[in-house]
Amino acid sequence: MRNRWLVMLSAASAVVVTLAIASGRVAGQGTATGSAGWTAPKTSWGDPDLRGIWTNEETSTPMQRPAKFGTRELLTDEEVAEAEKQAMARYERAVAAQDPSGPRSNADIERTKGTVEAGIYGAEYNNVWMARPSKPGPLRWKRTSLIVDPPEGQMPPYTPELLKRLEEREEARKHRGEADTWEDRNLNERCMTPQSATGLTGTVRLIQAPGWVAILPDGLQYAKLVPLDGRPQVSSKIRGWFGRSRGRWEGDKLIVETTNFIPKLDGGPVLASRRPYGVGYIGTGETLRRIETYRRIGPDQMEYGMTTDDPKVFVKPYTVLRPMMLQNDFLMLQSGCHEGNYGMPNILSAGRADEGYALRAALEAAAERKPQLAAMKRRTEEFQKTGKISAPDPSRGPANADQ
Repeated sequence: MRNRWLVMLSAASAVVVTLAIASGRVAGQGTATGSAGWTAPKTSWGDPDLRGIWTNEETSTPMQRPAKFGTRELLTDEEVAEAEKQAMARYERAVAAQDPSGPRSNADIERTKGTVEAGIYGAEYNNVWMARPSKPGPLRWKRTSLIVDPPEGQMPPYTPELLKRLEEREEARKHRGEADTWEDRNLNERCMTPQSATGLTGTVRLIQAPGWVAILPDGLQYAKLVPLDGRPQVSSKIRGWFGRSRGRWEGDKLIVETTNFIPKLDGGPVLASRRPYGVGYIGTGETLRRIETYRRIGPDQMEYGMTTDDPKVFVKPYTVLRPMMLQNDFLMLQSGCHEGNYGMPNILSAGRADEGYALRAALEAAAERKPQLAAMKRRTEEFQKTGKISAPDPSRGPANADQ
């Protein structure tokens, strides 16, 4: 299996290198004009030019719209000024809370005093791997929420079918410890990352060639090669962790539609311990259709959109829009996962060393998820009765420390 992955990755690398050679920049041949007289560039073969390294632009915009905004989509100038002030305050607090000896915050240190986690939690990696607080600039994204559809700006409720599956997975979780087998651990711990590269997960590099676009993510992901020649989707029997993508242009917007995900995105029939709802994809992925959009809106800014359509998981599709910023000097990391080399054997052996503790910890995590599941059911029942999408219950903090 390892050798097969090496061959596949080598082949993907060869295609990416070919695309990179074919995608040398040609000075502006654009026709679409943006704000302040900016003209969107075109490639030498006439496609909108999206090439480069794009990072998530810092924004204080919440995923779901706060109730005080109702259905209003944009902030006022006064609200923008206040948001900038709050962003600077958060930055200053983050700087003050840093632990100079490691990546733990002062809150981590205080919380773990006198516990078995003391000196461990938050210090699993050294500072080389940790992002440092970055000073915020002017707020350019003025939306009241990242979710723009439904118009309420809220995540749609889950379907009764999805909630029933969650209850079944919780039932299967009972009487199992934290690490009876590897299936009790979540997919990220198992070095399996089914959430293929999207603009919501961080930094991506876009490489273009006639009839193709390559999306290279930063960190623990794999390149996505997207044909733009109108070829049909493959058979629904051909599936994979990252699905199968097809792309097209609609004006100056690149649209990438991905289906054919392997129906194991949630990890399988047993709910992974220490895995709060809402972390990772909550459905199997069998009926998931993901539509991504990339549209350049300024010299160094791109509007990224993602629509999630899964009739077995959500009562209706939802769409997220967020800004991305061109940052070609960003150092992208090699895709790799070293935790699986030693982490999984150690986790499993620790579970065997103290079976009683492992079971108690799993039961505690399940108890903390119980109110969250009840709140999810209430939202679904309300939608079934009224057809309205209400705001979710306010967060009471992490479902457990590992979140």
